[in-house]
Amino acid sequence: MAMLGLFIAMTSLTSGLIASPVVADVDGNRHRPLLEAAGKPIAIIFIAHDCPVCNTYAPEIGRIETKYGGLVKIDIVYSEPSLTAAQAKAHAKAYGIGRAVLLLDPGSNFAAYCHARVTPQAVVYDGQGRSVYSGRIDDRYYALGQQRPAPTTHDLARALDCVLAGKVPPSAAGPPVGCFILTPHST
Repeated sequence: MAMLGLFIAMTSLTSGLIASPVVADVDGNRHRPLLEAAGKPIAIIFIAHDCPVCNTYAPEIGRIETKYGGLVKIDIVYSEPSLTAAQAKAHAKAYGIGRAVLLLDPGSNFAAYCHARVTPQAVVYDGQGRSVYSGRIDDRYYALGQQRPAPTTHDLARALDCVLAGKVPPSAAGPPVGCFILTPHST
Protein backbone atom coordinates (compact mmCIF):
# COMPACT_ATOMS: atom_id res chain seq x y z
CA MET A 1 0.00 0.00 0.00
CA ALA A 2 2.86 2.37 0.84
CA MET A 3 4.41 1.70 -2.58
CA LEU A 4 1.12 2.57 -4.28
CA GLY A 5 1.04 5.88 -2.38
CA LEU A 6 4.61 6.62 -3.44
CA PHE A 7 3.79 5.79 -7.07
CA ILE A 8 0.74 8.09 -7.02
CA ALA A 9 2.78 10.90 -5.45
CA MET A 10 5.57 10.51 -8.03
CA THR A 11 3.07 10.31 -10.90
CA SER A 12 1.31 13.51 -9.83
CA LEU A 13 4.67 15.25 -9.37
CA THR A 14 5.97 14.34 -12.81
CA SER A 15 2.70 14.59 -14.77
CA GLY A 16 2.83 18.40 -14.85
CA LEU A 17 6.52 18.35 -15.75
CA ILE A 18 6.00 15.90 -18.61
CA ALA A 19 3.40 18.26 -20.04
CA SER A 20 5.88 21.16 -19.95
CA PRO A 21 6.56 22.63 -23.37
CA VAL A 22 9.47 21.68 -25.56
CA VAL A 23 11.73 24.65 -26.31
CA ALA A 24 14.60 24.78 -28.82
CA ASP A 25 17.98 26.21 -27.93
CA VAL A 26 20.05 28.43 -30.21
CA ASP A 27 21.72 25.34 -31.72
CA GLY A 28 18.38 23.72 -32.61
CA ASN A 29 18.41 21.15 -29.80
CA ARG A 30 15.05 20.51 -28.17
CA HIS A 31 14.68 20.87 -24.38
CA ARG A 32 12.12 20.32 -21.66
CA PRO A 33 13.72 22.64 -19.10
CA LEU A 34 11.78 21.49 -16.05
CA LEU A 35 12.48 17.82 -16.72
CA GLU A 36 16.15 18.50 -17.42
CA ALA A 37 16.63 20.10 -14.01
CA ALA A 38 16.63 16.52 -12.65
CA GLY A 39 15.73 17.32 -9.06
CA LYS A 40 17.76 20.53 -9.03
CA PRO A 41 16.20 24.00 -8.68
CA ILE A 42 15.90 25.90 -11.95
CA ALA A 43 15.89 29.63 -12.63
CA ILE A 44 14.38 30.64 -15.94
CA ILE A 45 15.11 34.22 -16.95
CA PHE A 46 12.99 35.65 -19.76
CA ILE A 47 14.69 38.39 -21.77
CA ALA A 48 14.38 40.25 -25.07
CA HIS A 49 17.39 41.38 -27.06
CA ASP A 50 15.93 44.78 -27.90
CA CYS A 51 14.53 45.60 -24.46
CA PRO A 52 16.64 48.36 -22.91
CA VAL A 53 15.72 47.19 -19.41
CA CYS A 54 16.99 43.67 -20.19
CA ASN A 55 20.20 45.06 -21.58
CA THR A 56 20.72 47.09 -18.40
CA TYR A 57 20.29 43.86 -16.43
CA ALA A 58 22.80 41.86 -18.52
CA PRO A 59 25.69 42.31 -16.02
CA GLU A 60 23.45 41.17 -13.14
CA ILE A 61 22.23 38.18 -15.14
CA GLY A 62 25.88 37.31 -15.78
CA ARG A 63 26.64 37.55 -12.04
CA ILE A 64 23.67 35.28 -11.25
CA GLU A 65 24.88 32.75 -13.85
CA THR A 66 28.35 32.80 -12.29
CA LYS A 67 27.26 32.64 -8.65
CA TYR A 68 24.43 30.10 -8.94
CA GLY A 69 25.20 28.19 -12.14
CA GLY A 70 26.76 25.23 -10.38
CA LEU A 71 23.95 24.97 -7.85
CA VAL A 72 20.88 25.79 -9.90
CA LYS A 73 20.04 25.04 -13.51
CA ILE A 74 19.76 28.40 -15.25
CA ASP A 75 18.08 28.93 -18.60
CA ILE A 76 17.91 32.20 -20.49
CA VAL A 77 14.80 32.42 -22.68
CA TYR A 78 14.37 34.86 -25.56
CA SER A 79 10.60 35.22 -25.95
CA GLU A 80 10.56 37.11 -29.21
CA PRO A 81 8.66 36.18 -32.38
CA SER A 82 11.27 37.03 -35.03
CA LEU A 83 14.60 36.68 -33.23
CA THR A 84 16.95 34.24 -34.97
CA ALA A 85 19.38 31.90 -33.23
CA ALA A 86 22.29 33.88 -34.67
CA GLN A 87 20.87 37.13 -33.28
CA ALA A 88 20.35 35.55 -29.84
CA LYS A 89 23.91 34.19 -29.79
CA ALA A 90 25.31 37.58 -30.86
CA HIS A 91 23.26 39.37 -28.20
CA ALA A 92 24.33 36.98 -25.44
CA LYS A 93 27.98 37.33 -26.46
CA ALA A 94 27.81 41.12 -26.72
CA TYR A 95 26.20 41.43 -23.28
CA GLY A 96 28.23 38.75 -21.50
CA ILE A 97 25.36 36.38 -20.74
CA GLY A 98 24.67 32.86 -21.82
CA ARG A 99 26.90 30.60 -19.77
CA ALA A 100 23.52 28.93 -19.25
CA VAL A 101 21.37 27.36 -21.96
CA LEU A 102 19.97 29.95 -24.40
CA LEU A 103 16.44 29.06 -25.46
CA LEU A 104 14.23 30.54 -28.19
CA ASP A 105 10.52 30.94 -27.47
CA PRO A 106 9.20 32.63 -30.64
CA GLY A 107 5.55 31.84 -29.93
CA SER A 108 5.95 32.74 -26.23
CA ASN A 109 4.36 29.41 -25.34
CA PHE A 110 6.97 28.66 -22.69
CA ALA A 111 6.52 32.17 -21.27
CA ALA A 112 2.77 31.54 -21.07
CA TYR A 113 3.38 28.16 -19.40
CA CYS A 114 5.61 29.87 -16.80
CA HIS A 115 3.20 32.84 -16.46
CA ALA A 116 5.96 35.27 -17.47
CA ARG A 117 4.62 38.53 -18.83
CA VAL A 118 7.58 40.93 -18.84
CA THR A 119 11.25 40.88 -19.80
CA PRO A 120 13.29 40.61 -17.73
CA GLN A 121 11.36 38.29 -15.46
CA ALA A 122 12.64 35.32 -13.50
CA VAL A 123 10.70 32.19 -12.63
CA VAL A 124 12.19 29.76 -10.12
CA TYR A 125 11.14 26.14 -9.69
CA ASP A 126 12.31 24.07 -6.74
CA GLY A 127 13.84 20.61 -7.09
CA GLN A 128 10.36 19.05 -7.13
CA GLY A 129 9.23 21.14 -10.10
CA ARG A 130 7.03 23.54 -8.12
CA SER A 131 6.99 27.19 -9.12
CA VAL A 132 8.19 29.02 -6.00
CA TYR A 133 9.09 32.48 -7.32
CA SER A 134 8.07 34.65 -10.23
CA GLY A 135 9.09 38.26 -10.51
CA ARG A 136 11.80 40.80 -10.86
CA ILE A 137 15.53 40.30 -10.63
CA ASP A 138 15.90 43.22 -8.24
CA ASP A 139 14.41 46.64 -7.54
CA ARG A 140 16.69 48.71 -9.79
CA TYR A 141 13.65 49.69 -11.90
CA TYR A 142 10.65 50.85 -9.89
CA ALA A 143 8.64 52.02 -12.92
CA LEU A 144 9.17 52.03 -16.68
CA GLY A 145 11.95 54.53 -17.39
CA GLN A 146 12.51 55.07 -13.65
CA GLN A 147 15.57 53.47 -12.09
CA ARG A 148 17.73 53.73 -9.00
CA PRO A 149 21.51 54.11 -9.33
CA ALA A 150 21.85 50.70 -7.67
CA PRO A 151 19.34 48.10 -6.46
CA THR A 152 18.47 47.89 -2.78
CA THR A 153 16.66 44.52 -2.92
CA HIS A 154 17.99 41.50 -4.81
CA ASP A 155 14.76 39.49 -5.17
CA LEU A 156 16.02 36.73 -7.48
CA ALA A 157 19.22 36.11 -5.49
CA ARG A 158 17.17 35.98 -2.29
CA ALA A 159 14.76 33.50 -3.89
CA LEU A 160 17.63 31.28 -5.05
CA ASP A 161 19.29 31.40 -1.62
CA CYS A 162 16.00 30.36 -0.01
CA VAL A 163 15.41 27.48 -2.43
CA LEU A 164 18.95 26.23 -1.93
CA ALA A 165 18.39 26.34 1.85
CA GLY A 166 15.20 24.30 1.45
CA LYS A 167 12.93 27.24 2.24
CA VAL A 168 10.08 28.80 0.32
CA PRO A 169 11.21 32.19 -0.97
CA PRO A 170 9.19 35.32 -0.29
CA SER A 171 7.29 36.91 -3.14
CA ALA A 172 8.99 39.68 -5.04
CA ALA A 173 8.66 42.97 -3.21
CA GLY A 174 7.39 44.60 -6.41
CA PRO A 175 6.43 43.75 -9.99
CA PRO A 176 8.98 43.19 -12.74
CA VAL A 177 9.45 46.26 -14.93
CA GLY A 178 10.41 46.00 -18.57
CA CYS A 179 9.06 45.07 -21.98
CA PHE A 180 5.86 43.06 -22.35
CA ILE A 181 5.97 39.50 -23.66
CA LEU A 182 3.30 38.94 -26.27
CA THR A 183 1.89 35.51 -25.42
CA PRO A 184 -0.74 33.60 -27.35
CA HIS A 185 -3.16 34.58 -24.57
CA SER A 186 -2.42 38.32 -24.70
CA THR A 187 -3.71 39.06 -28.17
